[in-house]
Amino acid sequence: MFPLSHPAVRWLEHNCHYQYMDELLQYIRFGLMDVDTLHTVALSHPLVQASETATALVNEALEYHQSIYAQPVWQTRRTKPRFQSDTLYIIGGKKREVCKVKELRYFNPVDQENALIAAIANWSELAPMPVGRSHHCVAVMGDFLFVAGGEVEHASGRTCAVRTACRYDPRSNSWAEIAPMKNCREHFVLGAMDEYLYAVGGRNELRQVLPTVEQYCPKKNKWTFVQSFDRSLSCHAGYVADGLLWISGGVTNTAQYQNRLMVYEPNQNKWISRSPMLQRRVYHSMAAVHRKLYVLGGNDLDYNNDRILVRHIDSYNIDTDQWTRCNFNLLTGQNESGLAVHNERIYLVGGYSIWTNEPLACIQVLDVSREGKEEVFYGPTLPFASNGIAACFLPAPYFTCPNLQTLQVPHHRIGTI
Repeated sequence: MFPLSHPAVRWLEHNCHYQYMDELLQYIRFGLMDVDTLHTVALSHPLVQASETATALVNEALEYHQSIYAQPVWQTRRTKPRFQSDTLYIIGGKKREVCKVKELRYFNPVDQENALIAAIANWSELAPMPVGRSHHCVAVMGDFLFVAGGEVEHASGRTCAVRTACRYDPRSNSWAEIAPMKNCREHFVLGAMDEYLYAVGGRNELRQVLPTVEQYCPKKNKWTFVQSFDRSLSCHAGYVADGLLWISGGVTNTAQYQNRLMVYEPNQNKWISRSPMLQRRVYHSMAAVHRKLYVLGGNDLDYNNDRILVRHIDSYNIDTDQWTRCNFNLLTGQNESGLAVHNERIYLVGGYSIWTNEPLACIQVLDVSREGKEEVFYGPTLPFASNGIAACFLPAPYFTCPNLQTLQVPHHRIGTI
């Protein structure tokens, strides 16, 4: 993958352009070469042997390959392919006919001219997860996709929360197991801040609600407990913004629905309370665009303790610590949905309807790119109805997706309402 016999090196050798060698070698993606190529080609090439810069770059790449778990925090332009674009990925979930889903798919839109005519979305499959799971969490770090926890079906047919975690590399379309969490978790929150992942709350394999929080260090491939929440919490929402991990709503171990907003400060290892939400929410989603948090979907309880869908969208200003009810709503209620953010658009993916007791195949898109002209519309339809699904945006390398057309961000309005 990018061997030194590339025309760039032949150009160096032609007419003795050696004065440009150090500068040119900076653009060779040594980190994408496999170890055998680095040893047999790079280290044996006379140009490399004669250049301290080249030798240092090759050794950097070898160290990168040896430190498998630390690769997400060691990313540079020399370890990243030239991507075409970001695209939407969907991971796992729960179908009607199949309990847990292993599938990883990416959105490959039809060309823009025919999108509204075709009214279809192309979801292409990639390498599946090692095990099917739902109500898991995902996070992106260094263009790697991390998947942790969730509910897994065992051979006996019993389902329960797990502690296992894995990592997807879009460059090679492959999965690798990483260290398991200390607690089994489902219906929890996973966030990436700086060089760490944080897993917050959730339910364990005995369906006990957890107050614990743990931190994953890729360099050590190790999970460590950090400051716990002040109460047990599951079915909450979370998002990383302003270098902090924000947690909203959820339900306690005494079945108390919450409207609280809490924020974790990693440098001080402590939780801080902020202004509560305008209403209680569980099974909802939260996202940040600019310096505002948005809470979407979920449900609350009425005066008879019956569940009610929440279609209102509320926003929180990080600078003023103030909540505002938006003048636009979801088109339909969604619970247990996946969520992803791209280009000032929030994608609410799949989920569950308490009206029909069925999983959903819709994607609702909240466009907040123009203040005062925000809108909600339906995006492409999922390939199957699913709740407990996860979603994210990741670059799609051309060699992982050979049939990928020129990617366009999936915001064309298929089925606009």
